[in-house]
Amino acid sequence: MIAPRPVRLVSARTAEAQASLEAIARELVDLEHSLLALEDEMRQAIEGVASASRESAKNLVHYVALRQHDLRDLQRQLAQRGLSSLGRAESCVLGSLLEVSERAHESLALRGNDEARRQLSRLEQKRGSVMSWEAAKNYLHQHTHDVLGPRPDDRHIYIMVTAPSAGEADRAWMVKLLRAGMNVLRINCAHEGVREWRQMVRALNEAKRETGKECRVLVDLAGPKIRTGPIASARPIATWKPTRDDLGKVTAPARVVIRRTAASPAGDAGPFLFLRGEAFAEVCKGDELRFRDARGKRRSLSIHEIGRDEIIAFASERAYVLDEMRAHLHRAGKRRGHVTIEVGGAMSPAIDVRMGDTLVLTRRAVRGRPPRRDRDGRVEKPGVIACTLAAALEHLEPGHRVLFDDGSIHALVEHASKKRGDYLLRVVRTRRDAARLRSEKGINLPDTLTTVPSLTEDDVRALAFVAKNADAVGLSFVRAPDDVRMLHEELARLGRPAIGVVLKIETRAGFENLPRLLLEGLRRPPLAVMIARGDLAVEVGFERLAEVQEEILWLCEASHVPAIWATQVLDTLARTGVPSRAEVTDAAASVAAECVMLNKGPFVDEAVAVLADILRRMEKHHYKKRSLFRKLRVSTFVDQ
Repeated sequence: MIAPRPVRLVSARTAEAQASLEAIARELVDLEHSLLALEDEMRQAIEGVASASRESAKNLVHYVALRQHDLRDLQRQLAQRGLSSLGRAESCVLGSLLEVSERAHESLALRGNDEARRQLSRLEQKRGSVMSWEAAKNYLHQHTHDVLGPRPDDRHIYIMVTAPSAGEADRAWMVKLLRAGMNVLRINCAHEGVREWRQMVRALNEAKRETGKECRVLVDLAGPKIRTGPIASARPIATWKPTRDDLGKVTAPARVVIRRTAASPAGDAGPFLFLRGEAFAEVCKGDELRFRDARGKRRSLSIHEIGRDEIIAFASERAYVLDEMRAHLHRAGKRRGHVTIEVGGAMSPAIDVRMGDTLVLTRRAVRGRPPRRDRDGRVEKPGVIACTLAAALEHLEPGHRVLFDDGSIHALVEHASKKRGDYLLRVVRTRRDAARLRSEKGINLPDTLTTVPSLTEDDVRALAFVAKNADAVGLSFVRAPDDVRMLHEELARLGRPAIGVVLKIETRAGFENLPRLLLEGLRRPPLAVMIARGDLAVEVGFERLAEVQEEILWLCEASHVPAIWATQVLDTLARTGVPSRAEVTDAAASVAAECVMLNKGPFVDEAVAVLADILRRMEKHHYKKRSLFRKLRVSTFVDQ
């Protein structure tokens, strides 16, 4: 016979459980008060938001207030009692908190607690006046539709694809991508110009008519370019030579490609020869270009083939061309005028950089130069590299980090000579033993206040095209609410105040100011956020990227703003046709966002199709960060 438990022990445990539950109930009420206190403090900002987004702004404020507390112990106690731990409360913060608080006070009220009964009555009345889970979900879906267009037929996550050059992104390319599953076309204003952008939009419209599929256009503004300046070197030189046998006899002529100036190189190594558009149009198949090369030798090029953006010529003798050359155009043996052929695309010179080196970063408009070293390789005189955007260095101070070329070179400021505009850096880490720093490489300043506006003069000029051709515009390197305000003002001036705005979070300042950026963006929706994980990883540190991208996703869900998961998604597959295991896992994780962006590549249509399949499968298991338990075939011990 089992002896009954001592009454005194049971009573003690009951009292302890009662006290614990009362403490939980008090903490939940305190949390509620902190949410409402911040809402009251931010009332003016909330009321400045568009009326259709005001509940979203209020929920964002509630979420920020909630996350000012360390809730881990409370969450553990709630979970032990079978209550929601608030771990999925982003989209409906106050409603979730009141629901949990109501359940806790209900349990206490059943035990005869009079204060719990009063709180329960208040909570029941309060909960009827706050946003519901269903309303929160509808807000997010509507905002996503407003920016990205109608939801895809077979999934709820959109796929965005970056257009390559206008020459490649023709109607056939657009048709192929639309059929693979592209829902949004991204045009990058950092490349080509208005004529090429317009050409891509026309090609997309033709493809939409042919396929009957919908596709929105996002035009991504280039933003301020903080890059390394030019480096002094020999001028660009192009050379070619025919194939000869052992006796020196020509067995095959040299193949020489001459490109239209506006056309982008096809990815192969330079240097390249270029002809300006009007001169390019004058050349015909069968013509001959006669010239003197850099050594004064008489040379010629026979025109073999002419395409839309490149000319194929053959040469039977070796030649060297420096900078540019003037060539006489001959047709059927008669001289028909002259053209100027330019040399471009040559490998730029570089500064060798080693760990422990000193390097001068300067605001002065000078050409960079390599360091002078002694016999042992130690730096006797530091190398110099200029910054293309001198104003970005205005607040650079000793101790600040300076990262070059996507973080492959990591340096610290040792001394600042602001009057001269020079900053002495000490290189503390390089990706290889000896790195090569070239011109036009990115500079990241994660510790430095950057007051340069995100909207540049070039961006303002590009907005005229955006206003006529785009469904949404991407604001690059956004850091502060003023950047968003300036863009809104320009769009209103152009008569497109309601165009979608995508805030690209790619700097540490942008991430840290995200709640304020979201509130400002909601003043004139539609609004979306792009997690530009490449630059962001450099700014915050690769080891923090996973944590930071989660925080961005939470803040986006709290404000019911769609998030775009970007940078190197299925990149190896798009470039080579074969995915890596890591990037497939990364693509599966992107199901937490509303849209996933792919970059260009020869196999990008295959990457889109694979991504669409991954998203369709993962949507059965996850919605945002919530796991969905569909029936699994492996979850059984019965023979199949």
